Amino acid sequence: MKLNVENRYAATVEQTFVSHITRSVREEACRQSGAKSWSVDIAEAADGGARVQVDRTMSPELPDYIAKLIGGSVTIRQIEEWSAPAADGSRTATVKLTIVGQPASMNGRAELVPTPDGGSKEVITGDVKVAVPIIGSRFEPEIAKVIEAGMRIEQRVGDEWVRANC
Repeated sequence: MKLNVENRYAATVEQTFVSHITRSVREEACRQSGAKSWSVDIAEAADGGARVQVDRTMSPELPDYIAKLIGGSVTIRQIEEWSAPAADGSRTATVKLTIVGQPASMNGRAELVPTPDGGSKEVITGDVKVAVPIIGSRFEPEIAKVIEAGMRIEQRVGDEWVRANC
């Protein structure tokens, strides 16, 4: 199933990127998403890019037919590999989400670009897959909803951090 999420930020691309690679921002997004536990690992690259890995254990709100199969909680691993800034300041990332121990994942791309009003826009696109024969496609929309909800929380927390710190 195709996923397409667009988030708009009042902040510049660079301010938004800094919020994406700030541990406290990612941890607060985990808290606000209802995660029971989490770990955040951020490694900045010499070229100005970065690798972000967020593991969060959650009790997601899923329909009963999915919850019965995956149990009461799941660990979601999110890995972003951010590029150095392009000439116009924009950045791209590969984005991979997996539900650890389950046959569900999302492989995609994020593009963080400037907007004419001085802010920025992030577009995340990807393919959500649930590799369960016959019924996997029924699960994909529900998994996509959970992924999108998490991305909306990350946007809100990032914008709040930028307003308070930049």
